[in-house]
Amino acid sequence: MKSWQKVIVGGASLTLASALLVGCGSGSKDKMESTSGSDSKTIKLWVPTGAKKSYADVVAKFEKDSGYKVKVIESEDPKAQEKIKKDASTAADVFSLPHDQLGQLVESGTIQEVPEKYTKEIAGTATDQAVLGAQYKGKTYAFPFGIESQVLFYNKTKLAAEDVASYDTITSKATFGGTFKQANAYATGPLFMSVGNTLFGKNGEDVKGTNWGNEKGVAVLKWIADQASNKGFVSLDANNVMSKFGDGSVASFESGPWDYEAAQKAIGKENLGVAVYPKVTIGGETVQQKAFLGVKLYAVNQAPAKGDTKRIAASYKLASYLTNAESQANQFKTRNIVPANKDVQSSETVQSNELAKTVITMGSSSDYTVVMPKLSQMGTFWTESAAILSDAFNGKIKESDYLAKLQQFDKDIAATK
Repeated sequence: MKSWQKVIVGGASLTLASALLVGCGSGSKDKMESTSGSDSKTIKLWVPTGAKKSYADVVAKFEKDSGYKVKVIESEDPKAQEKIKKDASTAADVFSLPHDQLGQLVESGTIQEVPEKYTKEIAGTATDQAVLGAQYKGKTYAFPFGIESQVLFYNKTKLAAEDVASYDTITSKATFGGTFKQANAYATGPLFMSVGNTLFGKNGEDVKGTNWGNEKGVAVLKWIADQASNKGFVSLDANNVMSKFGDGSVASFESGPWDYEAAQKAIGKENLGVAVYPKVTIGGETVQQKAFLGVKLYAVNQAPAKGDTKRIAASYKLASYLTNAESQANQFKTRNIVPANKDVQSSETVQSNELAKTVITMGSSSDYTVVMPKLSQMGTFWTESAAILSDAFNGKIKESDYLAKLQQFDKDIAATK
């Protein structure tokens, strides 16, 4: 299962290969979740599926330092918002979540601003992009511990490192595979931000701030449509990417860390190259192609504490422990989670890992990535943008209608409640 694709269908699961989401467990576990946590000296913690063992040491240290016990339960990140909003008082005190759920949790009053000392701690240790992922309307509401981005995978027997810096070079010397026929808006949508347009404004928080209905937006659709006749472009679907990469039909494609091992198997570990996104020429202008950035977070739900300020304070302390440098280094070692902490990112262990180093470069600045917006209107974005992108590639929209289609798209997502 490619969990990044759940962004499109289910709105929001962002996770690395080694942390792919599986079932949440049996009904008995759900019953345990709803009844545990009533002890005022026990903090309920939801960690990502498959992560419980990796947090054993940091939880034990917290318990020793704080005097609180921690009830650790594995829970699917994409369901965090749904489960907590259903009944916050019986949910976890501390929980993991993908950052794009943050806005709705704040708007519903489910989570509160992080205490000032932790806000300063986060600002001082996390990358700027990770900090943005933990913020909503300029205030910090969660603790970042990982970043995620797509990268370019390529076959080193067909393309050299200098070739993959440019999409034009890639497609003139070899081939690039893309799923434009049935477009994945998560992968392709950021092309509009690559040319300078915005999605929900510069900070991704303005409902009326999408401006794709302009000349630059039209140029993006024209570029997408032109790929249908580009001899260096190979049209793929979600099911044949790896087979086409393996048989040599495709020399490069863009995807996330979840495809890393499969790509190695397809062409051989020694032949697989990993690079940042290439520059691309759209509308006569050469720009850096961008990707969406996801940030993995821990947040505090104060409701289970029922006003117990000591338990609430301990919950924030636990979130800090779970996301400190030592814990992030361990998460990278045990689960391949690319750290959000600047010092851990610069460590030899992380920097010697080609995939992690590339993800870090992609997530290092707004030059390469756009922090995925946190607004509920993203649901409309996924469906409507995917339709426009697919129709442009498949020739279902006349070039003369591009501008009107994009202007209507801007209006539609601005009007979504």
